[in-house]
Amino acid sequence: MACTVTAPEDPPMPNTFRQTIAEMLPSPEAVQARLSVLSNRDRLGVAEFFSERLPEVDVLIATPGAQTLSRELGALRGVPGVTVTALAGHWTLVGSALHQPGDIQPSRGGVRAAVVSLELLGGQPELAAALLAARLDWVVAAVAAAVERTDAPGHVRLSMQGVPVVSPVLLASTPGGLVLERRMPQSA
Repeated sequence: MACTVTAPEDPPMPNTFRQTIAEMLPSPEAVQARLSVLSNRDRLGVAEFFSERLPEVDVLIATPGAQTLSRELGALRGVPGVTVTALAGHWTLVGSALHQPGDIQPSRGGVRAAVVSLELLGGQPELAAALLAARLDWVVAAVAAAVERTDAPGHVRLSMQGVPVVSPVLLASTPGGLVLERRMPQSA
């Protein structure tokens, strides 16, 4: 069963990122707009959070919009990255690491991957990345989402696939808009 992983006492960088997102609440549109123009400091803080908490992986798969965050995490971890993108109505993986022999070097037999996302909502790009990775015989060890919406179906979709989600910021919808999540979401 998958679960969301957070720590009550995180280093200052994720706390700075949480504060950045908290300033955008309760508006979902403001959160999305802020995520699209994260400062270098916030992106680096999130990348460091993921670097500390993700399991060992051999490749990163960036969802649309998360390419810069994925590159920074890849630089910290020393692993290559690819991107999942929609082309002609179908999801596909793109990136030079797919075509360069030796770029992706499995350290434990099979290739292990992590999907990197800015905001986990419906989960379609993250699930597409996991399914495309499975076609390549890669195992998706986790989804790293800068922000996870606990009321959106993405968490459940990934839980049903047995993929854990790692996120420094959990948000929930209320009648008044988005708030910081105060409870741990149930796994599917």
